[in-house]
This record gives sequence, structure tokens and C-alpha cells, in this order.
Amino acid sequence: MSPAAPPGDANGSVPPLAAAGLPHPLPFAAPPPRRVAVLADIHANLQALAAVLADLDALAAGWDEPPRLVALGDMIGYGGDPGAVLDLVRARGMAAILGNHEKGALDAACRRQCFHIQSREALERTCELLSGADRKYLSGLPSSMVLGDLRFVHGMPPDDPLTYFITRDDEELLAAFADLPERVCFVGHSHVLDGACLSGGRLTRLELGDEPLCLEQAGRYILCCGSVGQPRDGDNRAKYVVYDRTGETVAVRRVAYDIARAADRIVSRGLPERYAKRLW
Repeated sequence: MSPAAPPGDANGSVPPLAAAGLPHPLPFAAPPPRRVAVLADIHANLQALAAVLADLDALAAGWDEPPRLVALGDMIGYGGDPGAVLDLVRARGMAAILGNHEKGALDAACRRQCFHIQSREALERTCELLSGADRKYLSGLPSSMVLGDLRFVHGMPPDDPLTYFITRDDEELLAAFADLPERVCFVGHSHVLDGACLSGGRLTRLELGDEPLCLEQAGRYILCCGSVGQPRDGDNRAKYVVYDRTGETVAVRRVAYDIARAADRIVSRGLPERYAKRLW
């Protein structure tokens, strides 16, 4: 069965943007939205996800239309509330794609071959916490999604959930751009805020910082979107990014949340304590 917590925040409430986005994953090209909130690597951290959605709701209150919400894979794994996180992702109408943890949860061979022993231990426990409905939902996730000239994939384009952006050298990144028909590709998996731009034949490495990244008109981008639930960039706040087509910007949002509660949920649900300690 899924964890007892209902969809929504720690008190069970569902924020007001539930109607934004779409109820099912989108494996096909769709019209480009004005704004997209990209949530990568939630990793079953319900407290971080609830805080991020509250921050997004407050931000979007001043917009003339709601943003599209995209969950960039690895919604499960490591954290203590995989079922409740999936409930909330569905309740908020997020479009979602397959991450390596979803792939591992569905495929025992992938768990053995693609995860080191510590991650595999956590994923095995996660599998025990998932309901049949959760598994059915995960089995329908696409490996990538396209909205206009934006691509979304967990690892690397065009549709690889296993490869890390941060391990790619310049030659490999140029090859990735050659296989990328869209202008911008948002990726997760690495849990950091990095990127690359190809403009005029020149490859430039990027770091997503405090100021919004202004996209060059002639530039093409692969952007790594940090992590909601397991940040690894030296800042323990939850991270997500907002793409704004009007200003052609990508902005990072950093959100404090109840880390102690999230850490307690990891331990109390029988997952390895190391993943609770890593939140700090």
C-alpha cells in the first residue's frame, strides 16, 4: 500500500494549482506554454515537494496564467514517502517522465545492473512501499517529453534516463547537441545546477546561479535543474527552475523546508539512515 499521508502538503491539503498542467504524462509534442516549472529529482521527499509547490503557488499568484508543471524523473527513491509524493504529483496534474529510479523500480535487472549496493538497498525498500496503482502509473511514464521547442529528459537527450550530464566531456556534449532537435533540453539526475550552451559553433559551460539565465536567441541549451528532494550542490534547500518564454529566462528557486521531518520519515519508513543524513 502507499504511505498513509494523503496527497498534498504535510497536513494533507492540495495547493490551488491542481488544475495547472495535465493529468497524465505527455510523450508527444505539445504547444509551448508561456512558463514551465521544472521539478527534478523529488526523491520521495514530501516535505520538500510541498514547500516547493507552496513557493510556486505564491510566485504564480501574480501571473496571468498558471505554469505547466513538469516532474523530471526520480520522483521516488531515497526518501520516505514515495506513494504520497506520487499522489501529489498526480493531484497537481504534473506531466512526468521516467527517471532511473522509476526504471529500477519496474525492472529488477536494472536494479542489479544500474545501481550500486547502497542505492539498490534503498530502492528495494522503496519498491516495498509502492502500491499497485503506483506501479501502474510509473509503467506509463515516457522517457522524454517535448513541449514546443523544449525537451525534458531525466539523464541526457534525447531520452536517456541513466547518463549523468556532469560526466559528459565537451565532445560528448557536442554529440548530444547534434542529436537534439529542440532549442532547450532540461535534464535532472545529477542533482546540481549546471548547463551548457552551443552558440555559433562554440560550446560554453554554464552554472545556474542566483540571477536568472537569459537565453541567447541563437543559442541552444542543455540545463541541469538541481534537485527538489536530494540537493548535492552544497545548499540543502530544495531547488526547482522556472522557464519564462516571455523574457526568455530560466530562474532557479531555492526553498527552505522541514529537513528534520523529511529525515525522520526516511528512517521511520525503513530506508538507510545515510540518506537522511545527506539531506543536511
